[in-house]
Amino acid sequence: MRRLVVEADGGSRGNPGPAGYGAVVKDAATGEVLAERAEGIGTATNNVAEYRGLIAGLRAAAEIDPDASVEVRMDSKLVVEQMSGRWQVKHPSMKPLAQEARGVLRPDQVSYGWIPRERNKHADRLANEAMDAAARGQQWAPRVPTAVAVDEAELEPATGNRLVGWEELPAPTTFLLVRHGETPNTVAKLFCGRDGADPGLTERGRAQARAAGELLRDAYAAEEPVAVVHSPLRRAAETAAEVAAVLGLQTRSDPAFAEAAFGEWDGLDFGQVRERFPQQLQAWLDSPAVAPPGGESLDDVAARVRTGRDRLLARYPGRTVVLVSHVTPIKQLVRLALDAPASSVFRMELSPGSLALVRWWPDGGSSLQAFGVATHLVGPGREGLAAPAGS
Repeated sequence: MRRLVVEADGGSRGNPGPAGYGAVVKDAATGEVLAERAEGIGTATNNVAEYRGLIAGLRAAAEIDPDASVEVRMDSKLVVEQMSGRWQVKHPSMKPLAQEARGVLRPDQVSYGWIPRERNKHADRLANEAMDAAARGQQWAPRVPTAVAVDEAELEPATGNRLVGWEELPAPTTFLLVRHGETPNTVAKLFCGRDGADPGLTERGRAQARAAGELLRDAYAAEEPVAVVHSPLRRAAETAAEVAAVLGLQTRSDPAFAEAAFGEWDGLDFGQVRERFPQQLQAWLDSPAVAPPGGESLDDVAARVRTGRDRLLARYPGRTVVLVSHVTPIKQLVRLALDAPASSVFRMELSPGSLALVRWWPDGGSSLQAFGVATHLVGPGREGLAAPAGS
């Protein structure tokens, strides 16, 4: 069983006053930071903010591995004692929060321990960052792509614009982004998210995946990929397996790169959604903060993709990773690399089995070198492999 550590904190500037929380998930064996969460939550008390941090940390741990053993560490004795069952939860504003926290994972998976404040600096910093961002009218976002706690004095300032390809720079981390191969839902152009049907590849989809692997082996051999990371959804896992077999690499799953959750739209085509949910569809198209009914907003997808990206940058600095994912996460990664507006995702098309290449430098710079590459799906011997972009 995998062991994770959740460190969480919350604060209020006034108690009650402007409040926020921070949480970090670490691998218990290595200390590697796997996820960070933080948010300004408006006016609240310290205790409410601390519970909100706990819930966010537990949810992040559940996303990483829903079956993991989780050790929670907090400097709030109140929360630790109440969640351990030694103290009663009496305050009405905290009863539903405690209940929500207990429902994220099975009780036998989670243990709680108190730590002094000086050992909870990472979560405390995140909480203060979130409160500072909220005071500026902004949402919190990670400041640096890192998977370990760092001394702020050691951080280099983020880079500004530059002429990519002309400067001598440290080795970048390269993502070779592969969209999964064709599925029956791709052919039908159905919304197919992370929480609905989980179709596997068609025969053509498997052939597309093998062709993508061969392209990476032959045309991108100089990139020397070291790993194949994939979304946990079946179509991406099957594509990754085909690619990895060609490249002779191991695969590993990362839930940050799963497709968006489309809620009640899942399994419908665009025309059906437009007919049944006209107002909700237009609102979704107009704003990245709007989610499909029961689904996930594009802002939510961008946030988890950014976290996953940062995790890969920390794990594979200066190396090349093949990442097999879906339309929405790949578009978000490209958008982040280009610092493009959220609406740009509606102006990109990706065919099943196609390839993109993005580079990320240690100082925060990035570049897009290739997008929508599908040359491996056309030509002699590959008739019938190319497919429409679909959904």
